[in-house]
This record gives sequence, C-alpha cells and structure tokens, in this order.
Amino acid sequence: MTLKTGTTINIREDVTRLTGCGGEFTDARRHNAGARVSGFLALVRPLFFILTPLNAASAAVLSFSGYPALSKCLLGFFSVAFASCAVNVFNDYIDRERDKAIWPGRAIPGGRVRPVEALLVVIVSLVISLIIAWLAFNPATFYILLAAIVLGGLYSAYLRDRVGYLSLPPIVGLIYLGGWAAFSPETLFTSIVPWYLYLLGVVWQTAHIMVYYPMHVVPRDPVKSASQTPPVLFQKMVPRTAVKMGIIFTGLALVLGAFLPLLVASLGY
Repeated sequence: MTLKTGTTINIREDVTRLTGCGGEFTDARRHNAGARVSGFLALVRPLFFILTPLNAASAAVLSFSGYPALSKCLLGFFSVAFASCAVNVFNDYIDRERDKAIWPGRAIPGGRVRPVEALLVVIVSLVISLIIAWLAFNPATFYILLAAIVLGGLYSAYLRDRVGYLSLPPIVGLIYLGGWAAFSPETLFTSIVPWYLYLLGVVWQTAHIMVYYPMHVVPRDPVKSASQTPPVLFQKMVPRTAVKMGIIFTGLALVLGAFLPLLVASLGY
C-alpha cells in the first residue's frame, strides 16, 4: 500500500486503513447484510477483543506461577474481552456525532450500525463480563473489572475532553491488576509484581497515546473547517513534541519490559 503524503486528512486516512481503527473514508451508508456484519465487526474491534485479555493473562500466569486450567483461562479471556468490547463500543457511541467529521467511515457514523444497536452491544457485553467475573473468580476481580469499565466509560464521556488523553493510561493499567487478582487476590497488595505490571501498562499506553496524538483532531467549526487538538493533560501539545514524548515513553516501556524477567526471577515467580 502506498501512503499519501498530502494533507493531514490523507495521512489520517492512511493510518486508519493500515490499523483498521477508523474504517474506510467512503460513504458506508449501505444497509445490506454484508455491510451490517462488517459494521458490527468493526464496532467490537476484534484485535482489541483478543489482545486485551492477553494483557490480563500475562499477570494471571505470573500470579498463578504457571498456567491455570483451560476452563479458567477461557472464562477469564471472555470476561476481559467483553469488558473491553463494552468500553470501546461505548466510546464509539459517545463519539458518534464527532466521528461524522473525524472518522466518517466508522460503523455508527457510516450508517452500518444504529446508535441504539451499539448501546445494546454495550449493555450485553457489560452484563456478560461482570457475570463471568463474579461467578468464576472472586470479588476483588469483579470490583477491579467493574472499576475499569466505569472509569473507561467516564473517560469517553468526560475525562478525555476535560482532563485529557493521559487520563486513560491509569485506567488501562487496571487490566493487569485484575488479571493478577483473578488467581492471587491475597497477594495483590503484598507483592510488587502486579504494580510493576500496572506501571508498565501505564507507560506503554502513554507512549501509544503520544505517538497517535497528532492524528486526533477535533473539529471546532465544521463550516469553517477549522480544528483544534484535544488536551494531553489539561493542556494541548504541539504534535512534534507529542511524538517525541511518545518515543521517550516507548523507550521507557522497553526498559521496564527488559527488567521484568529479572524482577520475577528474583522474587521466585
């Protein structure tokens, strides 16, 4: 695929086509079966549906000092996957009007999924996730997962625009704490490892946000085609500076990741 190097909107279009996060910049207001199915698949973000539980699994394996039973692994996978689905779809639901100008190819603004259907997906995913966490694991896991979902929704509805994008990393880090608590809730506050994983998750998510920050342009006045960049943490940031910070945090995440095996080995996990 050849990347366009013209305007900002062209760069954004190329990124979304490569990552699959924003969909095609075409008129997707088709309501045939194929378009509807592709809309729902794009809405639930299959990549995040799979990868988010794997983040929790890394903490679970360390807390268990091995691999749990397959049944527990599958239950944990789907509990976290549906929690991730609920948060991501709610984000798209909240952003449905804004996305008409920024990401018009996404499922809701593209017309492939109706807003009420997206909200239904959120509710169903939320219920499935929390039921599994409560019945298959323990109260600590349930409440951590509930906190992650509630804070994730609060981020989409309020924190992102009022506080900034960096209000998200501390929420994402809860994934690791939940994975740890699923199999070793009694050591959640006595071991340094789950909190080291939490820090690693926060740093990595910060790096990801900083690198992609220049691509998230919010329209100020669609008539004048003006735009403004949302805040990083209460204040806006020049795109070049944001990318530099992204590189720095990426390096920090790699250093933390390199030291993780040494920490785990020294503690006998």
